[in-house]
Amino acid sequence: MAAPDSKRPTYATEAIPSDVKTGMFLGNPALDSLVSCVIAMNAEMWSMRRRMKVMEAVMAKKGVTTDLIEKYVPSAAEKVAWEQDRDRFVSLTLGALADQGFRDMSTDFPKR
Repeated sequence: MAAPDSKRPTYATEAIPSDVKTGMFLGNPALDSLVSCVIAMNAEMWSMRRRMKVMEAVMAKKGVTTDLIEKYVPSAAEKVAWEQDRDRFVSLTLGALADQGFRDMSTDFPKR
């Protein structure tokens, strides 16, 4: 591969840091929070659905039936881990709804 021409102008710039955590994009922080929740939920939902499709395909090849899955009883340690994962999921997807949504225009918004 040829070396790049050092005299050739470039139009690439450094990435500009996002202001997602402190900015207001839709004119109302409550709407911003709601949109953040919907985007996070959709991202989580799709990643879980895709993972589930992979798992179902692998399990079918290994002989795991839906009946075995339906009858499974998790251990106490699994229940604790699943509850922690559930709490993380709820915080990620619905946490933005807990932000204070309405303030005076002159008030600074707290960082999320």
